[in-house]
Amino acid sequence: MLKLKLSQILYILLYAFPNTILSFGIVYIINNVISGKEEFQTDYMGIVFVSIVIYTYLLNIYFQKKLNIYSYEILYNNEKKIFNKILNTPLITLEKMGSQRFYTAIEDLRIFSSLPEVVTHTINSLLMLLLCIVYLFTLSVYAALVVIVLIVVIGGIYFVVINAMSQKVSELRKYNEHYYKYVNDVIEGFKELKINIERRLNLLNVHLGPNREQAKELDFKVNYIFLSINLISQYGFYLVIAVILFLLPNLDLLKKEDIVSYVVILLFITGPINNLINMQNIYTRFIVANNRIIKFLEDFKNDNSEVSVTQNLEFDSLEFNAIGFDYEDSAKEKSFCLGPIDLTVKKGEMIFIVGGNGSGKSTFINVLTGLYKPSKGEILLNDAPINSAVELQNLTAAVFTNNHIFSHNYDNYKLKDNEKYQELLKLLEMDKVVLDDKEESARRNFSKGQSKRMSLIFALLEDKPILVLDEWAADQDPHFRKFFYENLLSKLKAEGKTIIAVTHDDTYFKHADRILKFDFGKIIKDTAVKSTDNRALETLWH
Repeated sequence: MLKLKLSQILYILLYAFPNTILSFGIVYIINNVISGKEEFQTDYMGIVFVSIVIYTYLLNIYFQKKLNIYSYEILYNNEKKIFNKILNTPLITLEKMGSQRFYTAIEDLRIFSSLPEVVTHTINSLLMLLLCIVYLFTLSVYAALVVIVLIVVIGGIYFVVINAMSQKVSELRKYNEHYYKYVNDVIEGFKELKINIERRLNLLNVHLGPNREQAKELDFKVNYIFLSINLISQYGFYLVIAVILFLLPNLDLLKKEDIVSYVVILLFITGPINNLINMQNIYTRFIVANNRIIKFLEDFKNDNSEVSVTQNLEFDSLEFNAIGFDYEDSAKEKSFCLGPIDLTVKKGEMIFIVGGNGSGKSTFINVLTGLYKPSKGEILLNDAPINSAVELQNLTAAVFTNNHIFSHNYDNYKLKDNEKYQELLKLLEMDKVVLDDKEESARRNFSKGQSKRMSLIFALLEDKPILVLDEWAADQDPHFRKFFYENLLSKLKAEGKTIIAVTHDDTYFKHADRILKFDFGKIIKDTAVKSTDNRALETLWH
């Protein structure tokens, strides 16, 4: 997912080589001045030294700017990519995977905000380490070999431990996924938790508590091992210094006059070595986060529908021929089957859908609105097969049981100076609640019944031929429920709307044109209201 293009690699190298050579020049001048070489004891050399420092600083600033641009382009583009992936994912996939993975994917992306600093330090440290080692070889080949062996041994121990920690970091992320589920339960189920002490205590003590304790222990272990292993660079360096000071001169592998130069160079490369070691912790997290993001993008597969918005669609009929939909559990076994459904919906019809819990009503609504792709069968629009779910979605506006009022206006219509909006506010008796046409007034917290009314207003402003209402009246008071069935629906029908409403209100069944009764995923009754007496209609629900 996070890949460097060839041009970007070349750009990094074009920066890195001159920057490293200049930085090495600083070390070289310091080393020769300390060694007492006369040609380096001049005012001119001081000017050269300061100039190199300033130029290196400016070069780093310029490179950091370019690298930050690239890094944040990756970060923010991938945030948009993840949103696009979610919004183009079939509903059934999101239901199976859970919304928590969406949150953790965003969190994983934020880890890459430190990428510019890490890349800069890594490149500078590697090249500086390489040049300093070359310089050590110019002073003493054997001494340099001994130093390199010691560094490689210490580094090897470190990298073995770091690689072993990758699995632990990944495991820690899984704990955090469950943690976000608990966060979501607290936010969405706050009232249910408040009124049930046992449920609240079980969440805290049986679920959240152990999760946080286990995550804490694992997080502490990971960071403690990272911290402990990082100390290897410091104490390993002392060991290398001891070898240079006491062992190599006695073995005639290093001249005494070169000891100072060796120590100065080692003191200087301590920084690059520490950088490389300390950044392994970050690189491990980068790798885990990157792998998880890739897995997220693979799991949330797009439905590959071509998204297109069509205005003023012609709608005469919608026909379902042997439509079926199968729910599958994690073991790919069918847990519920809808269908086969054979149904024709004509323009201007008012259809009520009834049935008990688990009868298939909501599944059918999801198929009708294009949220579920049928497992089998064919859907015809105006006698022609539809090619994608988008064709259904361009036809339908819906208010679902768990309706949501968006924080911002994502639709093409505006509320300000919108006469139709003002008329709908009055019609649905919301004009005394929403006192102006500002967006924030229409998008605040309402009671459940008022929230449903605002959602219906927004759905009607979409001006689509089919209106789907999933138990819309269930949250309304008796007065407005009566108004909804006896006045509002007939008004919408007279305006040409095709209405498909899931309802339990058998008192008002007589206002429908047809009533569909679902049971065990099938339509077991399709009743024309005009030819049926009221008493028979009321028995449909029972």
